[in-house]
Amino acid sequence: MHALSVGEVLSAIPLIRSLRQELPEFDIFVSTTTESGQQIARQKLDSLNCYFLYLPLDLYWVVHRFVKLIDATLFVLVETDLWPNILWCLAKQGTPIVLVNGRLSDRSFPRYRRLRRFFGRVLSHINTFCMQSQEDARRLRMLGIEGAKIQVTGNLKFDQPLRKTVSQERNQLVSELGWTPPSLTWIAGSTHPGEEAIILRTYGRLRQRFTDLCLILAPRNQERFTEVFQLAEKAGWQTERRSQLLAGKPAAGRMDVLILDTIGELARFYSLGKCAFLGGSLVPFGGHNPLEAAQRGLPVVFGPHMENFREIAAILEKSGGGFQVADENKLFEQVEAWLAAPERCQEQGKKAQEAILIHQGALARSLEVIRSKLGAGSKLKGK
Repeated sequence: MHALSVGEVLSAIPLIRSLRQELPEFDIFVSTTTESGQQIARQKLDSLNCYFLYLPLDLYWVVHRFVKLIDATLFVLVETDLWPNILWCLAKQGTPIVLVNGRLSDRSFPRYRRLRRFFGRVLSHINTFCMQSQEDARRLRMLGIEGAKIQVTGNLKFDQPLRKTVSQERNQLVSELGWTPPSLTWIAGSTHPGEEAIILRTYGRLRQRFTDLCLILAPRNQERFTEVFQLAEKAGWQTERRSQLLAGKPAAGRMDVLILDTIGELARFYSLGKCAFLGGSLVPFGGHNPLEAAQRGLPVVFGPHMENFREIAAILEKSGGGFQVADENKLFEQVEAWLAAPERCQEQGKKAQEAILIHQGALARSLEVIRSKLGAGSKLKGK
């Protein structure tokens, strides 16, 4: 199973857990492209007896040897990290290829269309496409993929199980941090350059009315942790880094802003908040997954750039638990409204949570496709 980076790994975890339970006799290899993705895979799946590795550079002589060495019964690709040579080598060897949680984003689809002949050949090696939505399936057909290969199975991100209750997550974090966040805590997750300044200005305006408000700020990229920490300090806030809060050692004095400078913890940190902002959306990046916050009963707000999560954003908006805002002022107004009316905030968070439950099922449908490939494959072999 190959997952590009952190987001794809997190999407695939329930699928890998289910496969390990159903196929105890099989070896499962989990490959990633990025270092952060590899770190999360090892952290989250260590107990499942998987093999972890980086996907090699897509040079024919390298991947040809790689494919022959592993001799996989099935190759499962998460979302759309296409490497032509490895797909060609897998197909040549007779290894079935399944794409799960597939999507073609607004940003990538025009490039696929311009290079339709090339991508059509690459995609032709994939036996079954499990796509997130009807729109993704339609775009795939526009690239020349025959409809018989395409199934709309839904988004695996809706099927992420909570390993602990929200209260258990919160209690564990409080114990680890040696710090109890105030009742009014705002989480800003997966932020990008340009957004932190907006968040900190908005936080300053909110603090004029809500003097106990705390901000937990989680930059998307680990290379920017120090930069964002310094930005918060320069704004005059008492700022701490999560990595510096040792278990049982309380933060020194009051904490205004906590910078989440660790990998793979954002989801459980949402259990400390009352409401959440999702980054990559006030700047033209395409947004990030709001489901982890909604799953923990937080209403979510995001900017106008949610192209990569358009369907999820629309579902949450329709439910009354998600809100899209145009700019900094509208962001301030939305968060202020939540903080001023805690009962309404909680009610809208519950609506977001319920919307997730309604749209689950992608995991079971994706598993059924994988079972069919394993059952029908002439290469089926437990190892």
